[in-house]
Amino acid sequence: MTWQQEIDIAVDRERRRADEEKVRADDAEKRFFEAKNLADAEKARADKAEARADRFEKMLRELGKL
Repeated sequence: MTWQQEIDIAVDRERRRADEEKVRADDAEKRFFEAKNLADAEKARADKAEARADRFEKMLRELGKL
């Protein structure tokens, strides 16, 4: 094997490693955004529940004034 072939093999190996790292990074980024979207949806549901509780409290206080 010539030195040029050895260099080509080493370069190909490093390129494959870099490609694998990019795939892992993309997967991690995808999982991050999926988790963020789920967290945002949970927060929205919590905000709606809090708004309902506030309306309920207001209604009960108004009834208490009668």
